[in-house]
Formats: sequence, structure tokens, C-alpha cells
Amino acid sequence: MTAPSDPRAAVEYRVQAVDLKVGDIVNTSPGEDDWQQVLGVYKSATDTNDDELAALVTTLGGRYVAVELTDLAPVDSGIYFSDGLAMSYATDDGADHPVDEVISSEFGVRTYLYTKFELVTIRSTGS
Repeated sequence: MTAPSDPRAAVEYRVQAVDLKVGDIVNTSPGEDDWQQVLGVYKSATDTNDDELAALVTTLGGRYVAVELTDLAPVDSGIYFSDGLAMSYATDDGADHPVDEVISSEFGVRTYLYTKFELVTIRSTGS
């Protein structure tokens, strides 16, 4: 396989969950394109300072990897400006909404459990 000639191009491949790294871009729903960034990978309780997360990882007994990912939902509608306010066109014949009501929270995080051998689809860029 040759590398893409455009440095902005992305290549998808699969790695074992145990090999994920912070910053990887993971497709949590292959076929649906739900790409999220890895925020943390926890293989043992010593990988985190969060007591609840450490307790979870301890119960997994090394069979699973806990992975924190961003939780950013796409905005699947057009944006327009009205009276200085960014608005999102409504879907399903509903009312239009201010953009800040339809975008994901900056604190959106989801935690996944993968078996340590599970293959996870990630994206690599040329940069």
C-alpha cells in the first residue's frame, strides 16, 4: 500500500485496543462514521488518578481496556446568521435553533470498554 500523496489524506486501519494512544482518532461505529478522539487509555488502575475509573479498571482484571473518548455529535444541518446569532436550520419540520444549543458540550466524554485483543478502526493522517 502506498502512502497518500496529499498530506491531508487519511488512511483507516485497525489496531488492538491495548495499543490505542491518546490522540488517536477512533471510529466507534464503523459504517456510520462516528469518529472520536482518544482522551485516555487505561490498562491498569495506576494509569489514572480518578478513583472511580481506577476501581472500574481493577474489576476488569486485565481482560479489557477502558478508553475515554470525546463525545462530539455532528451538526447535520445548515447554519445561517440572524440578528448576529448563528442559527441551525431545523430538522423534521421543527423550529430552528441557536447553534450553541445543538453543538456538543465541551465536556462531552464517553467511556468504552474494549477487550484488549479487540481490533479498533483508527484514522491516520499524513501530518
